[in-house]
Amino acid sequence: MCSKLNKFASKTNILVMKNLNRIKVALVERNKTGKWLAEQLGVNTATVSKWCSNTCQPNLYTLDKIATLLEITTRELLSEDYK
Repeated sequence: MCSKLNKFASKTNILVMKNLNRIKVALVERNKTGKWLAEQLGVNTATVSKWCSNTCQPNLYTLDKIATLLEITTRELLSEDYK
């Protein structure tokens, strides 16, 4: 799915935003790992890695679960200015 989105974006000259989420930052701030998050969500560690590098984005339901696990709001995960 992510590769299809990236191909579409590049073919249509859409500017793809970087750093759409702060999952990686939130994990570091809470001394958690991508492996821990993957285990909690029941997903592959490669999937979490893609979310952390902003190659792919989790759906809204998963984003809410991530926020709950990290004890922060979804707004904190999405806002670059939120600290």
